[in-house]
Amino acid sequence: MQYGLVGLWWLVFAALLLVGVPLAARLYPGAPERSVAVALPLALVALLLGTYWVGQLAFGPPAVALVALALVGLSAYAASREGFSFPRRRYAESLVVFTLAFGLLLAIRAVDAGAVPGAGEKFLDFGLLQALLRAPALPPEDFWFAGHHVVYYYGGHLLAATLATLTDTAGRYAYNLALAGVYATEVTAAFGLARNLATDRGYPARAAGALAAVCFGLASNLLTPVRLLAGLLPEPWTAALADALGRTVAEATVTPETFTYWTASRAMHDADTVYITEFPFFSYLNGDLHAHMVAVLVTFLVAGVCEAYWRTDDVGHRRRLLCVLGACVGAVTLVNTWSLATATGLVALTVALAPASPRTLLPARLRSALGARRGGPAALDGRASRRSRLSEEGTRFALGVAVAVGVALLGLLLVAPFVDNVLLSGVSGRSPALLPDRSPLGGFLVVHGAFLLVLGSYLAGRTALTPRRVGALCALAVALLVAGWRLDLVGLALAGPLVLAGWYLLRARPDRVGFETVLVVAGAGLVLLVEFAYLQDSAAAGRLNTVFKAYFSAWAFWSVAGGVALASLLTRARTWLPVSRDDRRVVGAACVVLLVATLVLPYAGLALTDQFAGASDPTLDAIEYAHTDHPEQAAAIEWLANESGTPTIVERPGRTAYAWRNPASSLTGVPTVVGWVHESIYRGGEAYATRANDVDAIYTTTETTSRHLLLEKYDVEYVWVGALERERYGNVTARFANDPALSVAYENDGVTVYAVAENAST
Repeated sequence: MQYGLVGLWWLVFAALLLVGVPLAARLYPGAPERSVAVALPLALVALLLGTYWVGQLAFGPPAVALVALALVGLSAYAASREGFSFPRRRYAESLVVFTLAFGLLLAIRAVDAGAVPGAGEKFLDFGLLQALLRAPALPPEDFWFAGHHVVYYYGGHLLAATLATLTDTAGRYAYNLALAGVYATEVTAAFGLARNLATDRGYPARAAGALAAVCFGLASNLLTPVRLLAGLLPEPWTAALADALGRTVAEATVTPETFTYWTASRAMHDADTVYITEFPFFSYLNGDLHAHMVAVLVTFLVAGVCEAYWRTDDVGHRRRLLCVLGACVGAVTLVNTWSLATATGLVALTVALAPASPRTLLPARLRSALGARRGGPAALDGRASRRSRLSEEGTRFALGVAVAVGVALLGLLLVAPFVDNVLLSGVSGRSPALLPDRSPLGGFLVVHGAFLLVLGSYLAGRTALTPRRVGALCALAVALLVAGWRLDLVGLALAGPLVLAGWYLLRARPDRVGFETVLVVAGAGLVLLVEFAYLQDSAAAGRLNTVFKAYFSAWAFWSVAGGVALASLLTRARTWLPVSRDDRRVVGAACVVLLVATLVLPYAGLALTDQFAGASDPTLDAIEYAHTDHPEQAAAIEWLANESGTPTIVERPGRTAYAWRNPASSLTGVPTVVGWVHESIYRGGEAYATRANDVDAIYTTTETTSRHLLLEKYDVEYVWVGALERERYGNVTARFANDPALSVAYENDGVTVYAVAENAST
């Protein structure tokens, strides 16, 4: 186990948290203690954006050191400003939360450190990290499409490469250390945001933070508890439950012996599709360093800046915060372009629903013109008053969307090279589409049921309704559920009320709710939106990818709001409960404990037990496993990894994804002529097929002249011949034996690497 590296990375994150506090305090004038919630994400995003821009000229240790020193200097300047007082206690609390989360994920990864290709996209993520560490400038060369730069959102991998460069850590260790650091940063941000919001509402602040951290970092959907329960039920009940979940009876039940962590990530089925329903703990347990996971770090920063906007009446400060949000939106585009709409939508909701009218953002002359057009404050009758309120809400919404679009355009401008070189240069294969097959009731409740219960109860409790009206609302909820099920409008029936109730309370009863309700509306809006619209994507059929990304972002929003909602139960139960005030608190605490235990213990307990069963020799080396599973290829990969720069190699194309294909390029970052079939998504099927056929010809042709022309076409320096090449192309060595342009550069019992002579075709 590489304990020295663990300690070094922990110190770097602790220092970044320290550096981030004075910078984040500028978001919260007069309340620097609130800044700790977003201090670490802010420091990391600043480091990422700075490195990105400097990296357009040169990427490497000098560039990263320059950006880090500039960040420290800015922090020192901010700390020297009058009125700043360092919040020591909040800093210590956040550091404790970070350390616990960092240690947990490192322990998990230490017994399963490998960047293995079978479950997930670790070859893609690890290859991007290695390619960035080799890159002399940005964007990096595509390690699966030599001679061209990456056309994939690589910001999260760039952040990992930046931290690796800053700490002088090899990519094989940086992969898992960065994964743990991102996870711990997000857990810490969830803790801090919920703590801030609970303080505003008068709920137990630390409890809210801890509950939000658990909801985000450890909780699961309801599939595992339901399947455990199914195993205890009589067979007819189990069959009925299986039918409701869209599964066979065998799939509906589970025991500790038959449990697998993977199943819960595919909890929703319809007639044609098994949807990806990942949640944060599953994703980090699985161990991909994937874009949608790292994007939550930036999304939480967007939420923190939006919360600062929500709190202030100062027009000038709100305008400055919108500029900060522009930078955040640029960063989230760089990390995961799918999250651009999520961040922009949250900005739109914040501006539209904030206590301060969005009109105040407009120039005075335009604001006066709008006021004159609407008329003065003349008395209105009831119908006119209602029209006026509807008009006001419509204007607020329109201005919120307009401001958010402006923020998004600013963000895209701030990462203009990425937009030009990556977003506009690839073959997207994406287009908007409407009215997909909608979610089934059983799967929807399994995935979202716990949050719907907690957040729905929280919003209902803010209305201060009488017991009779509460009963009526419960009856209405049941009616909506049945109607949604029968009319195939489950999402509208279950998520729609959260949007409406949250919007109503934010505008009509702002004294009873706060920014946590904006997060409720944002999450529900995402869940509702994908019931009716999606992005047609060549990487997956139908709305599968859209649901995957939207649900993950909704989980992040709802984790923070859920922590606040659960904390409210610790101080009050429903006032109509026939028990004393103290007993209500006990009831509330018992409900919280029961719910959290249901969400955490079955899945996390079984997953961690399975993870650590029989574990030995912990390590953070992401490619050590290859020496056991593929020893000859691993030895050759180690040799290739020591080659400097970005020499082009050729190896068998990875027409079959999620398998041991293209290991030389994927585990070293050295570009190959063509790699995994993913490139057909990024470049187009014809471009991929052309290269794949050319590679086949390099290995199979007996005409040396033809081979030399192809090698020169792609500027190939090394030809890789291993088990995969022999499996597909037969006796390659015999064909290469008399080729004067090829000489053995490396050889062992299983792999031969040939060096290509310069000007091979002449």
